Amino acid sequence: MSASAIDALFAAEPFPRSRGGRFVAALRDCARLQARRFPALARLYAREGFSPAALRSEGAVERLPFLHVAVFKEHDFRPRPPFRPALSLTSSGTGGQRSRIVLDEGSLRRVRLSARKVYAALGMVAEGRPANYLCMTYDPRQAKDLGTAFTDELLTSFTAKAEVHYAIRRPSGGEFRFDLDAALAALGRMSRSGLPLRVLGFPAHVLFTMRAWRERGLPPLRLGPESWVLSGGGWKGHAGDAIPKVEFYAEVSSWLGIPRANIRDLYGLVEHGIPYVECRLGRMHVPDYARVIVRDPWTLKSLPHGRKGLLQLVTPYLTSYPSFSVLASDWGLTRPLCRCGTPGRTLELLGRAGTAPAKGCAVTAAELLRAA
Repeated sequence: MSASAIDALFAAEPFPRSRGGRFVAALRDCARLQARRFPALARLYAREGFSPAALRSEGAVERLPFLHVAVFKEHDFRPRPPFRPALSLTSSGTGGQRSRIVLDEGSLRRVRLSARKVYAALGMVAEGRPANYLCMTYDPRQAKDLGTAFTDELLTSFTAKAEVHYAIRRPSGGEFRFDLDAALAALGRMSRSGLPLRVLGFPAHVLFTMRAWRERGLPPLRLGPESWVLSGGGWKGHAGDAIPKVEFYAEVSSWLGIPRANIRDLYGLVEHGIPYVECRLGRMHVPDYARVIVRDPWTLKSLPHGRKGLLQLVTPYLTSYPSFSVLASDWGLTRPLCRCGTPGRTLELLGRAGTAPAKGCAVTAAELLRAA
């Protein structure tokens, strides 16, 4: 069975004025491919009375069965041989709570393409213009299979690269640690280069570096309107406390000397792969490559715009792993429009669900800071 409908969706623009039927056609083909590859998924469909052939309209998408994200942390769904993955990725949870997904060549190509198109549509791709990168995340040469490292390495491809510095490294024979002194030195060096700077990674690390910069009596920077902060990974600080987002944006804008609109956050899961990125007004946009369904936690019925619930994330890019329809452990709601002019729905995150949530990126970042 071909993936032509899937590829056609990802060849199109991420925020079209009219949805058309590309997403539904791609999802139908993806569901068929997945059911053939994963017998457990076919059994789930049979139990739920669902057939991929029923995916004929947008309204049918919410009837697509899902697996909770915790399932992928407890079970190995890698396809059986002779399947050979193009890339394997893990989530950044700790304490044994990691997901491992595998991407075939088509899935890897589509996830890269989707990220580039989403960021380009929101004004963050500058091909041919060199920039420095201060990445507050794992060095991908040492964390080759970690999803956050893959994401940040991908984000460095949106301009020509000058200097790239990764702040989380593993000394020979040791554990990963955030090297504050090296990050401060790199920031000082890059700020004097005359090139734009892009700061990527965990908000906790950006905040930690900013406070250390100020404590050492170093002056505010003036990096200008071509520099950016592209954050992601959650909003827990050094002591595990919540980082106030509005205050973070204001302080970082003042510290680096960049427009407030040039600080953008990203939401994503390694199990899902599609980025939900903020526009200039701070609203996360849902691209046409995915659908976000908000579900009541008790009934699991879908909820209308403006109602808080658990997030079901659906995308047909992934044909090599059964997490193309996943229920996340995050609260959120959707809105139908954004004043920025970008078409489509927006996503508002409202925190992690559960009284004992699995450790995620933000908690891992806080633990690294305590060791810094």
